[in-house]
Amino acid sequence: MSKKPPTRPGIVFEVGARLEAQDYLQKWYTSRIEKMDYEEGRMLIHFERWSHRYDEWIYWDSHRLRPLDTPSLKKECLRFLYTTRINHLQLLTRLPCPPLLHTYRLD
Repeated sequence: MSKKPPTRPGIVFEVGARLEAQDYLQKWYTSRIEKMDYEEGRMLIHFERWSHRYDEWIYWDSHRLRPLDTPSLKKECLRFLYTTRINHLQLLTRLPCPPLLHTYRLD
C-alpha cells in the first residue's frame, strides 16, 4: 500500500475530516476519520451517531468511501422538520442544509 493517501475529489484525508463511508452491511453513513495508518494505507472510520465499537479500518483507496454529499444533508434537514412537527419553519444558516432548502410548510 501507498504511504501517501490518494487524491480523490471531495475527500480530505486527514484526522477529523468528514465523509460518507459504507459499513460492512453496505449502508452509507456520514462518518469521520479518527486515525490514519500510513504504513498500511488505511484509516479508522467512525460512523456518526454510532458507538465507537462499530468503528472500522478502511483502506483509503476503497470503494466504500465517498465525499460527504448534499442529499444526506437534505435528509437530515427533512428528518429534523418531521420529528419537530413544526407547521412553518424558516431554516437558518446555522443548520446544515443545502441552499435550496429555505422554507417549508408542513400542513
